[in-house]
Amino acid sequence: MTDNPVGFNRMDMGRRMFVSLLAGAMLIAPRPGRGCEGDMITDCRGRRVKVGPARRIASIGGTITETLYALGMDRRIIAVDMTATWPERALHEKKSVGYMRALSAEGILSLQPDLILAMNDSGPPPVLDQLMASAVPVVFVDATPSEEAILARTRFLADLMDAKTAGAQLCADIAQRFDMLAQWRAAHPVTRRVLFIMRMNNNRPMVAGTNTAADAVIRLAGGANPATFGGYRILDQEALIDLRPDAVLTMEQDAPQVRTALLGNAGFRLTPAGKSHAIIGMEGERLLGFGPRTPDAALELAHRLQGIGMPA
Repeated sequence: MTDNPVGFNRMDMGRRMFVSLLAGAMLIAPRPGRGCEGDMITDCRGRRVKVGPARRIASIGGTITETLYALGMDRRIIAVDMTATWPERALHEKKSVGYMRALSAEGILSLQPDLILAMNDSGPPPVLDQLMASAVPVVFVDATPSEEAILARTRFLADLMDAKTAGAQLCADIAQRFDMLAQWRAAHPVTRRVLFIMRMNNNRPMVAGTNTAADAVIRLAGGANPATFGGYRILDQEALIDLRPDAVLTMEQDAPQVRTALLGNAGFRLTPAGKSHAIIGMEGERLLGFGPRTPDAALELAHRLQGIGMPA
């Protein structure tokens, strides 16, 4: 017989060993992006979270969504919340999970995300607890409204998405625009008293004090917030007059209602802002989101404040 059973067995064993080694190599070989085992991430709450490939992201917070789009990671987003106003197509091409502070755990989890990215001021807290108790990794992103925090958020999200090069480029661009803003402030040192009104409540204004995004953006634009209390507060007419704002800042979508209510108020008309009808409306997320567009929004506000006359 010309056949050699022993030789055949050795060849067969050799093939099997090669296939086995190849399969083993494929299992341990590095893969692009995050591996199946995932990486451990420390979020802004100090939580250690294991994050996998992250190809189905629920992005909660317009700042996160805007940053991921700027990093070229939009293809990995499956859902956004109502604050995702930029880019404008985000709300049209992604599923909606509602408003970031009125979330539903069931609605989010039904979309089968493999990662939930949420601004730290999302809510309500019981829903966040439900999400954290699920099998889906939840990473909270710092919501501090400051120049330094914007850059830190951008780097954090870029690292999370394995997009360090794009993140470095985006941070450099943001820093350059903040430099332009600083140069404007240095060249225009006159400070306006700017009062931010979130909305009218029974014809009384809800005003932003310190430790708010509104206060932070006013200061970035070179203005001063005359409301020195912390957080938001509804003011009566006398308190509003005492603040003597040179200008009122509000969100563009609420500007008509705010303008009508304030200019119909005899007390407000006695303030410098009332006398000059200085009520400025700007798109809410761009103004308060503290994302990549913030230096542009603050510079626009600075330009608009410059055109307002100071009180006599």
